[in-house]
Amino acid sequence: NTPSTIYIGTGDRDAGDAPGMGVFKSLDNGLTWIPWNTGMGNKVVGKMLQHPANNQILLAATSGGLFRSTNCGANWTVSSSANFKAIEFKPNDPNIVYAVAGASFYRSTNNGTSFTLITSGLPGGQRGSIAVSAANPNYVYLLLSGNDSGFKGLYRSTDAGLNFTTMSTSPNMLGWSCDGSDSGGQGWYDLAIAVNPLNANDVYIGGVDVWRS
Repeated sequence: NTPSTIYIGTGDRDAGDAPGMGVFKSLDNGLTWIPWNTGMGNKVVGKMLQHPANNQILLAATSGGLFRSTNCGANWTVSSSANFKAIEFKPNDPNIVYAVAGASFYRSTNNGTSFTLITSGLPGGQRGSIAVSAANPNYVYLLLSGNDSGFKGLYRSTDAGLNFTTMSTSPNMLGWSCDGSDSGGQGWYDLAIAVNPLNANDVYIGGVDVWRS
């Protein structure tokens, strides 16, 4: 509705090489910026979402918790306290929100006001990343790295994040070898997953290399 307004989250989410200062806001296409972190403070902000139908509502995954604003970020309140790095809306239903802190998967049914830890079918690990697809809104993919920063597994929910099934645990798609025959990796640092919005079975995993199923 207002393309000249831009929100930016600060800090280095993955390696911690730059300190976080929370959210900043620009009203002039990014020419000038003001701090917009009341209630949040100097947190590292890994990702933000804006409600698709109500632009007053913002969600921010930060190093100090999952924060929510109902007034365009002028004030923030914390919904869950942990180091969150990933957050997604369920396609076509922003009341359902998925978030990951470490390897722990959280789910909200009230647009991020509160969250519940989901463990069904999930083994834990080092770090997780999530992806959804509008082609099948009930699908949620969770990519996990293990304690050695290698590939722990890929897990999929078909009931909007309530239960997960193991899709694969090998080869090591987060390592350096192009055939996945090595061990370890950089899953603590580079961990990405994306799903085709037109085909919920078309999945891409990004670590050191990029893999496709």
